Amino acid sequence: MPSSNQGWPEDFGFRLGGSGPSYILSVEEGSSAHLAGLTPGDQVLEIEGQNVSTLGAQGVTAIAQTQKNIPPSIGVVSRIQQMDIIPGPDGRFGFTIVGDCPLLVEDCSPCSPAGRSGLRAGDYVMEVNGIPVKQHEMAATLIKASQGRPLRLGVLCLGPRQKRSSSSALEDGILGAGGGPKMDRKHKALEFNRRIEQILGDAPEVKERLFSVLKQYAAEKKVDWLASVLPDVLTTGEQRQLISNI
Repeated sequence: MPSSNQGWPEDFGFRLGGSGPSYILSVEEGSSAHLAGLTPGDQVLEIEGQNVSTLGAQGVTAIAQTQKNIPPSIGVVSRIQQMDIIPGPDGRFGFTIVGDCPLLVEDCSPCSPAGRSGLRAGDYVMEVNGIPVKQHEMAATLIKASQGRPLRLGVLCLGPRQKRSSSSALEDGILGAGGGPKMDRKHKALEFNRRIEQILGDAPEVKERLFSVLKQYAAEKKVDWLASVLPDVLTTGEQRQLISNI
């Protein structure tokens, strides 16, 4: 742990961006920021209880570096937007990405499938089909694998938007970097896994089949198919309690 805040935020394992508001662009695995639960795509709302929600990265950094607590507490809210993109007749989506951690949308025509869904050059891609991505190679592989099928991107949009056809803010919540709780997707996933272990702990073959079905649903997004197949996988009354969680 650094002995002062002079190197904040980099010394604590994360990077900020934005001219106002400011956003967390990347978080190093195993860093104090990672252990505190900060994630790429979070908007910085507070530093030690002080409202900084309209300040850019330089202003937020200047305030944080003057705080006595090491590191200063930070309040954040997730601003990742989910964007569903239907491929064009050629199976492509019409955008390019560059860089690593974070991945920047370099080019995107407003007339392309991605552009019509709201993606713009200058946006950051944080997730591809629900999978967090940091490296260009991994993101490119996932995007290429989706050609010909709908693609879901988790996007951080730093610029203003007049209209977005397919997006929504995810699980707004406040997180103190000192370790305060945040009810987000990670907590929901942990709770879901706990329920699965509780109910299917003695039925590994059912659990394996369930995860196979959920993996296929994540790839194809066919709700009707999922609803029809779950009762065949979860056959007892206790097991079918999981359907409502799913």
